[in-house]
Amino acid sequence: MNIKEAEKLTGISKRNIRFYEQKGMLHPARNQDNDYRDYSSQDIERLKLIRALRMVDMPLEEIQKVLDGKTSLEDAATAQERQLRERVQEVQTAIRFCKSLQGLSGDVEVDAILREMDREENRKHLFTQWREDYKKMCKFLQKATFTYIPEGAVTNAREFTQALLDFARENQVDITITKEGMYPEFTLDGVEYTAERLYTQMGRAPVATVRCTAKHPETLEPDLPAGKKRAMKLLHFAWIPLVMILVSVMMVARNGGLPFLATLDGVVLGIVFPLVVGVMLYRSMLFYYNNKNK
Repeated sequence: MNIKEAEKLTGISKRNIRFYEQKGMLHPARNQDNDYRDYSSQDIERLKLIRALRMVDMPLEEIQKVLDGKTSLEDAATAQERQLRERVQEVQTAIRFCKSLQGLSGDVEVDAILREMDREENRKHLFTQWREDYKKMCKFLQKATFTYIPEGAVTNAREFTQALLDFARENQVDITITKEGMYPEFTLDGVEYTAERLYTQMGRAPVATVRCTAKHPETLEPDLPAGKKRAMKLLHFAWIPLVMILVSVMMVARNGGLPFLATLDGVVLGIVFPLVVGVMLYRSMLFYYNNKNK
């Protein structure tokens, strides 16, 4: 059957069916006459199982383990139930504090609520989900774009291909080169990437760096609220500048506050500090962040 019929039988959109194929969760045959995808009854049952597991918010990584036979359906469902129960506790804790805040009438009550929030069991419930979501975002960013420094020179297409093969062998991952050249394309563990050669300075010597970028990063991104994604990306990439900003504010406060910025030292700080932060952030994101050699 074709993809339209598969969509009708499973209730899964054609876009998501193709997405599951890209993730390696589905492998439909091809019609020899027209090369269209031909979905079998087994493919339909597989899609229905995927849909059922997604409806209980099971991560795609865990669903893949079930489909590959690495985890039994019973064990995966039990683990997911445990995760959901922990989330319920977190939400119930947050709801309880919201109700307390609604009836707030003074600083004494605020202090009492904060003391309650700071209890170990409540802090765990309030921040566990943020920690888990941040881990998901870090994993996505590391897969969406990563860099590494190859062993040898990368001056032509053949050397670039060899550099990619060496990287895959050293990291024990599966790679398929789909396009050779100085801007090659390849598939790494089922994810499609493009690569480019960059140069950065190590002392006075230029060093080649290979940057690999996922062709379809949206298929890797965790399912989180847009505002939460932005906050976590900012924290992930800009934690060094954020720390430096905090240190700078403390320096200004220790030296008399805003009038300090009118002094020579304050002017130097106001000029040099943004330059240093900008350079550090740029180099971190472009060359070294997610560097597989580190």
